[in-house]
Amino acid sequence: MLFVGRLNAQKGLDDLLQAMARARKAWTLDVVGDGPDRERLRQRAQELGVASRITWLGHLPQSELAPLYARSAALVIPSSDEGLGLVGIEAALCETPSVAYASGGLTDVVRDGTTGWLVPEGDIAALAHAIDGVVDRPTKARAAGVTARVRALAAFSPESVGARYREAYDAVLRGRT
Repeated sequence: MLFVGRLNAQKGLDDLLQAMARARKAWTLDVVGDGPDRERLRQRAQELGVASRITWLGHLPQSELAPLYARSAALVIPSSDEGLGLVGIEAALCETPSVAYASGGLTDVVRDGTTGWLVPEGDIAALAHAIDGVVDRPTKARAAGVTARVRALAAFSPESVGARYREAYDAVLRGRT
């Protein structure tokens, strides 16, 4: 599994560590990011007995993220009140599904059961169960990743976004006449 984000309370890595400890499967986790909670989260991983299954990669340049997304079974986004969820789009473009909290803009990026899996915000048992499902059903996870890429290109490509802006501007201009 992969986590990419700032190491602070809002991004939810503590919840992911707890899910890791509760999971039926002993999956591994790559953590990309840095932040004010770095040392506390490392200590928390030790307390939960999952530290040996985590690789802490620190902050990485954008150019190094695509290979990490591509080799991961899923990106996990346990954020609360997330804006758009850009990392979910980046993962989708690499054909990697996401497991995320159904919070904020993540519901616009992840389609539950189609491009990834959404679980209720703060539900650590559901988060662990969804990630175990990715491990149990790798063919389904890969298919969700392929669908995620198709959807991300359709919804978030510059051409798609530009067309929506044009439609909005045209509607405003039509209203002025």
